[in-house]
Amino acid sequence: MKFLALAVSCLLALSGALAADSCYQDVSLDCSQASNSMVLAKCNAIYGGYGHHGNLASEMQAYANLHLARSYEFLLSASYFDNYQTNRKGFSKLFRKLSDDAWEKTIDLIKHITTRGGVMDFARRSTLDTGSKNYTVELNELEALAKALDIEKEIAERAFHIHGEATRNSQHLHDPEIAQYMEEEFIEDHSKTIRNLAGHSSDLKKFIAQNDGQDLSISLYLFDEYLQKTV
Repeated sequence: MKFLALAVSCLLALSGALAADSCYQDVSLDCSQASNSMVLAKCNAIYGGYGHHGNLASEMQAYANLHLARSYEFLLSASYFDNYQTNRKGFSKLFRKLSDDAWEKTIDLIKHITTRGGVMDFARRSTLDTGSKNYTVELNELEALAKALDIEKEIAERAFHIHGEATRNSQHLHDPEIAQYMEEEFIEDHSKTIRNLAGHSSDLKKFIAQNDGQDLSISLYLFDEYLQKTV
């Protein structure tokens, strides 16, 4: 009776595995051996360049880790500008939004990695990493904006790198699904964020330049009020 049940399950598995030869072979081998515990190593969601080119999977994991680290750093800046000494609610709101956006992208990346049959490695670093960078929290308003702009450009450049890996003109490296995912979920959003931060940096610099030796705190206060209303 057990053998009959196993035979039926094998036939059902075989009928559903015709689309992928490697998975079909795994199923066929287990059924021919009448195994009680089928180990289907090749019956997974990995396909395309994500499977053939290991570096693409690694870069996706590293990209998720990069967003996670930046989310934490932006949150530190948000807390710094929200204390009783700095008291910049607008700057705090801006950096908290950057932190929340990076956190949401981290979660989305992890979900996409698992959807493509991968696993998340929180220790993974990109081949582009040149070493750990110290993040300085106690910066003045203009320095903080400039630092945030540099960070967003770094994240955008990393997205370009992954997109380039996924669009290589090679049968074993090309992965249009990853390329489309990067375009729709990251590249377009990065351009908007970078444009906003560049505009904020330019506007604040003009505020400071027009101060002309007067009380700088008034200019910073007005710009912070503007951020509270627009972010």
